[in-house]
Amino acid sequence: MIGIGHGSAFIGARMQALFDEEAPVIATDPHPENERAIAVYKKLGFEAFGPPQETQWGLILPMMVRR
Repeated sequence: MIGIGHGSAFIGARMQALFDEEAPVIATDPHPENERAIAVYKKLGFEAFGPPQETQWGLILPMMVRR
C-alpha cells in the first residue's frame, strides 16, 4: 500500500478540515532524513521554515503551510 497516494490523500483531507475550521497555519516536523515524508508535505504545499532542530524527541525539520 506504500507509494499509491493514501498518505497524501489522508493528510490533504485533514488539512482541508483544519482550514475549513479556520486554522490559519498547519505545521509539521518530520525527521530531516525522512525524504519520503518531506516530499509528500512539499507536494501538499508545506515549506521548511528554518533549519533542522534538535528537540527532546529527536531531530526535526519544521515545516508549515498557510491557508
